[in-house]
Amino acid sequence: MELTQKIGTNIAARRKAKGMTQEQLAAKLGVSAPAVSKWETGSSCPDIALLCPLARALDTNVDTLLQFEETLSDAEVTEKLNALLKDALHGGASRAQEELQKLLRQYPNCTALQYNAAAAYDAFQMFFPDAGEETKREWKERKRALLEEVRAGGNAAYWQGATIQLASLAVADGSLEEGAALLRELPEHIGDPSRVWAFYYLKKDEPEQALKLTQKQLYKLVSQTQSCLATMMDPRLSPEPEQLMKLSRASRAVAQAFGLPDMSDAPMMEAWLRMGELQRAVDCFIRYVDAALAPACYPDPQLFSPGLSCQRPEGFQATTKAMRRMLLKSIEEEEKYRSLYSYPAFAAAVEKLRASV
Repeated sequence: MELTQKIGTNIAARRKAKGMTQEQLAAKLGVSAPAVSKWETGSSCPDIALLCPLARALDTNVDTLLQFEETLSDAEVTEKLNALLKDALHGGASRAQEELQKLLRQYPNCTALQYNAAAAYDAFQMFFPDAGEETKREWKERKRALLEEVRAGGNAAYWQGATIQLASLAVADGSLEEGAALLRELPEHIGDPSRVWAFYYLKKDEPEQALKLTQKQLYKLVSQTQSCLATMMDPRLSPEPEQLMKLSRASRAVAQAFGLPDMSDAPMMEAWLRMGELQRAVDCFIRYVDAALAPACYPDPQLFSPGLSCQRPEGFQATTKAMRRMLLKSIEEEEKYRSLYSYPAFAAAVEKLRASV
């Protein structure tokens, strides 16, 4: 129905722009005026045999008449996927997946959409951690299929990112040599052209374009920094408590400096726990629960806008209920947290977390 209404609005706008009445357009096409009225209100669509004559009557072509878009701009992709993910938090996993598939079918040749839709499946994993294993496998396979399609398309802007993500999926699944083979296809030394592009836009007297590009690159680098710090805090790398504390503080400094989500109290709590500083571990847990229940955090607009959308929608928390349920389960089931229950403030924070799910 939405597409029918768009076509009808387009027909009406073009008819009016030519100064024609519905009766005059109907006469040109050999149909009734009520039929034209139904097209324009979205009640029905023109018969397929009438599309070419209708387009000629309105001095346009069929693609434009039907508002056919083969692809989307990067900004349009971001806008549509952000709206989809926002709705996902309210509509649930099944509806979100259906809407994403619908969008992909609508723009089957849009590489930017395919690439970013693959990341949307990662968001589904984060938003709905208690989804069934079969559903999670389906998300992973759909992500893999999208990335393979992007990679096969050879678009230079997305080929490298798709290759890295496919390698990551292969390694995660235990296909280590497949992952290594993909990584070996990447250029060993990759330059960053963003600074040159910024100078280019400045020379053209387009400072806003230079600013947007630089802000996007800054966000990318800051996100990579956070990712590196998170990797270094992985328990499998066995960081000593003092090192884990320093990494946690570095992660906090980055988050606070750039207005990004700060969950550094979780690894900091682990560090204090391993050092036997139970009261400090409790204090970290309290702050962590408060951060998890706080409104969603968005990039600092003074640093990232207009390059990124820093709009703060109302009613969104930093974590989903499903994520909080996983945290609660971990706290309740892992033996290392038992000693913290002797602190009333810790028990109160656990109850606060439980009430939120």
